[in-house]
Amino acid sequence: MAEGGFDVPLKCSPEEYKHFVEPAMQEAQNSNFPSALDIVENGLNAHPASEGLMFLKAYFGYKIADTMSSELSSFPKVIQPLGNGALMVDGAMTSQLLGKFQEIVKILSEAEESINELLQVNPNSQEVVAFKGYIDSKKSQLGQESENMKVTISNTPNIAGSFCVGCRKSISFDTQKVVFRKSSASQLEAWHLPCFQSKAKN
Repeated sequence: MAEGGFDVPLKCSPEEYKHFVEPAMQEAQNSNFPSALDIVENGLNAHPASEGLMFLKAYFGYKIADTMSSELSSFPKVIQPLGNGALMVDGAMTSQLLGKFQEIVKILSEAEESINELLQVNPNSQEVVAFKGYIDSKKSQLGQESENMKVTISNTPNIAGSFCVGCRKSISFDTQKVVFRKSSASQLEAWHLPCFQSKAKN
């Protein structure tokens, strides 16, 4: 199993290999990691002590999380500078993005549980220890990114207030596009994007 830089001797019986590992690997070769994971999880229901299947469960979980996090980079930018100290925050996209982060972290946590089970059985496996390191670093990177985003989103209304400077109506930070702008050294204004754009035209 040299794919992705892992050359791990999979400990499993010929039966497990034939019924679960081979079909799962075929799915994985087509980058169909969710199907590969399903096959492996079915295998673990029948053979819960299989080290090979445990490792594959963690590996395919990691690959799913990795694919999902690569897709996040094609997400529209949720926070965009508009020039002159103004920032546009897309509330609905931010909520979606935070939801995606949570989904990915959950998948990584499940992969990590498998790796921890494996380490109980086989604590000296260098490959397994190295792979646990991969999962940990991915989790902490995602955790940090989503934490930064949460802090920005939750702190800004406290500083800028929750009413639009333009129309004086309230702003829904979870669903609307909002512009934040410094009006003085300490003061931050919040605008609905359309109100801000129409003011900029005037």
